[in-house]
Amino acid sequence: MIHNIDINFLNNTFDNWQIDFEKDDEYITIKGTPDAHSDELFNILKLISSECHYNVTIDLNNDNHISAVVNLKMTKAKYNRMYTSGCFDIFHYGHLNILERSKELCNYLIVGVSTDELIEKEKGKRPIISFEERAKIVRAIKFVDEVIPQTDKNKQRIVDEYQIDAISVGDDWRGRFPKTSCPVEYFSYTDSVSSTILKDLLKL
Repeated sequence: MIHNIDINFLNNTFDNWQIDFEKDDEYITIKGTPDAHSDELFNILKLISSECHYNVTIDLNNDNHISAVVNLKMTKAKYNRMYTSGCFDIFHYGHLNILERSKELCNYLIVGVSTDELIEKEKGKRPIISFEERAKIVRAIKFVDEVIPQTDKNKQRIVDEYQIDAISVGDDWRGRFPKTSCPVEYFSYTDSVSSTILKDLLKL
């Protein structure tokens, strides 16, 4: 499925062209009649390629009109499906860095967002931002393909249920992360930024 491409925006911007998702959003078709506007096709393709995380392959046809079929083929990644998780309370650059680096290693990134109940159970207090709002923020990040609630710390259950090939986590978990049947990728945290630091600065 194609993500992060605003078809309505493209159609409104390039009204000489008809741009549609096809076959359950697996590819995009672009059709136009007047040759005078053919230069716009390259601008459309440029916008599409800048908004997706895949290689763009193009099939062109020209029979009294110009049309293009854009297939977004996945680049070869180290893993197919990867999982990472967190509270994401007061989202910051460190969170974004982990998600971006995780996505670089996989074709499909699933992110577990801790529920309010789990955070309260582990930290003794509710998060500043509710689960629904935190999940919505994480879901809006272009590196994220799917968001699921993290209701417990049973990583193996997630691995089995979602066919996870690898998990990513901060390197402070090295040597104490629960054992799973898949590899674990450790990332260093971004210096001088964390939700705890921000809460202390804001006196939350």
